[in-house]
Amino acid sequence: MIRFISVLLAALALLLNPTVSQAARVSPMIVELEPMGRSSVARIELSNDGDRDIPYEVRMMLGEISEDGELTFTPADDKFLVFPAQAIVEAKSQQVFRIQYVGEPELAQSEVYYMSIQQVPVAFEGSGSQVQVVVNYNVLVNVVPEGTSAQADVEDIRVAIEEGVPGIKLSLSNTGSRYFLAGMADWKITATAEDGTPFLIDYKKDEMTRKIGVGVVGPGRARNLFIPTDVTLVEDSIRIEVEP
Repeated sequence: MIRFISVLLAALALLLNPTVSQAARVSPMIVELEPMGRSSVARIELSNDGDRDIPYEVRMMLGEISEDGELTFTPADDKFLVFPAQAIVEAKSQQVFRIQYVGEPELAQSEVYYMSIQQVPVAFEGSGSQVQVVVNYNVLVNVVPEGTSAQADVEDIRVAIEEGVPGIKLSLSNTGSRYFLAGMADWKITATAEDGTPFLIDYKKDEMTRKIGVGVVGPGRARNLFIPTDVTLVEDSIRIEVEP
């Protein structure tokens, strides 16, 4: 009997089975497309470094991210041309997937999609109970019309403790027309610690990803985030600036 285990993130697959997750790599994991023209096309490469051929299929999904970071997928294959849609990637080789946005050309704001590269389960030869780890890679695909911009607004700042670690809980909203990545934005946090000492966080580029992850914030959307500070702060003293 064969049992299939589906793993959405390669990092989780690494915990379950390091050999499987190290067998394939996808690059890039984040792409931007324009609604029309030459820039509506992207190329994503999957490298199979393992010792066996692996079949994959590609599905395009509209991604909706809740305020608490939960991701919901809606099929969006009609918005894209994908070539090849299915492929067997031979051992020690690479496969390039080409995607092209063919949806609405006149967008008022950016849209968040995911290219889901899904490993197809295969039957084992022989008998007995076997476990197969199936790895799916989700490439973030942002369709961004010209002239759009992001606007980050920080609201509802509170002192909090999560898993015994003091920090800040906040709502980060995007009132602009373009997505931004909170983990790759510039952050400046100033405050006073409970012991009266000054507190400062000044993160540039992707330094915040180690604290909150990538943190996709679509236009008209908001995210609830927890930022560890390691010391307890005076709530009324906290000032936060985010520059997408």
